[in-house]
Amino acid sequence: MALQTVGRTRCNHAATHANHADRDRDARRNVMRRLGRCVLVALAGTALACASESRRTDGTGVRDTLPNGTIVVRYDRRPEPAAGPLEPDLSIGVVEGDPHLVFGDVRGIEADRDGTIYVLDYQASEIRAFDAEGRFLRTLTRKGQGPGELTEANGMILVGDSVLWIQDHGKGRMIAMDLQGEELARVPMHVRSYGYIWSGTIDHRRRFWKPTFHSDEPSVWPPSEGLQESRSRGYLKSYDPATDVADSVYLGEQPWRSFIARNSRGGYSYYTIPNDPRTITIVDPAGGFWQASGTSYRIARLDEQGDTTLVIEVAGEPVLVTEEGRQRYVDLSSESSRVDRRVAEEIAALMPAAKQAISQLVVDDRGRLWARRTSADGEVATYDVFAPDGEHVGTVTLTFEPSQYLPLRIRHGRVYALVRDSLDVPAVVRTGPIPLEGW
Repeated sequence: MALQTVGRTRCNHAATHANHADRDRDARRNVMRRLGRCVLVALAGTALACASESRRTDGTGVRDTLPNGTIVVRYDRRPEPAAGPLEPDLSIGVVEGDPHLVFGDVRGIEADRDGTIYVLDYQASEIRAFDAEGRFLRTLTRKGQGPGELTEANGMILVGDSVLWIQDHGKGRMIAMDLQGEELARVPMHVRSYGYIWSGTIDHRRRFWKPTFHSDEPSVWPPSEGLQESRSRGYLKSYDPATDVADSVYLGEQPWRSFIARNSRGGYSYYTIPNDPRTITIVDPAGGFWQASGTSYRIARLDEQGDTTLVIEVAGEPVLVTEEGRQRYVDLSSESSRVDRRVAEEIAALMPAAKQAISQLVVDDRGRLWARRTSADGEVATYDVFAPDGEHVGTVTLTFEPSQYLPLRIRHGRVYALVRDSLDVPAVVRTGPIPLEGW
């Protein structure tokens, strides 16, 4: 499906929030309990035969230019890592001891050019700064309603290596702070939906972007138990605080499946179906979007008009959902008391035959795309790195399993991530230098 630009409006913040209240309630429900599924941008396979140009790249790929100008870069095999796996050279986080090193609920990680690391702890409403050796430096924020204070901050991003933008859901604002903790500005949240982690970003034009979903299907209570299927409309919404202009980009209809069951409290629990395909769409801060979906390794780059300008295709067999994997889900879910065993078995039976080829997309501070391959059981985290033109830069593996809900931060030649040990104690780790050309 192609993205479409829906419209541009001059924002009246009070009216906007009021008009969006009902649909944002649906959006929050969709985002928090469902993973959407949708088909990636349709590309006719026969179009490759009509390519006006075909040449080999400097890597292992072949670059074709189609008559409509779309570039297709095809790799006939999945590349192997050029160097050994990346290991952490720094870890910050303890189960007890110095309170500055004890994290309750990490919702954001950033790092500046000097190597200073900033960690947002949602539970404490604090952003803590640590030097490049992991020593605590200062606390930038505290809990409260005043300047420099947070209430329910669930994400942050460093802009221009000098300003931290934080989403504070409790205040309904995006808050800008300098690296010493002085508040610089507040702007309204242009999307009033809520997720565990702020899934938005800020591009090089200083526009805020956030995905949101809306469904016209009526809410039914009590809900029907068992497998439920529906559709919702996906959007990417942007807001430019300098001009007070909001834009919407339509992502198309996205199907989803969930499983509903009665819980021990007398209510209803909603479960996603593991390994259900979903469309991953992220904003490239330099402009446009990256999108991936399906069991085939295919990534599309789209401009802000929704036109496909580049496609990356990598050959390889799909990663199958094994019976061992289904049983592991049942065992882990029931042992942790998250899911009744009978319900877990029904959910496991609904899993698709194959996994999605790509599980995560991240753009680093040099504009390179990191695509995490969906791994078979027991395999290490592996990321293929591409330049904006689709050229394969290298492949990186990690010796640790980064948290899936908090995307990697790749800053100034190093990887920053959240990990949890066997006791579920969170820690922020930094790797050694990335072994790719140009770093």
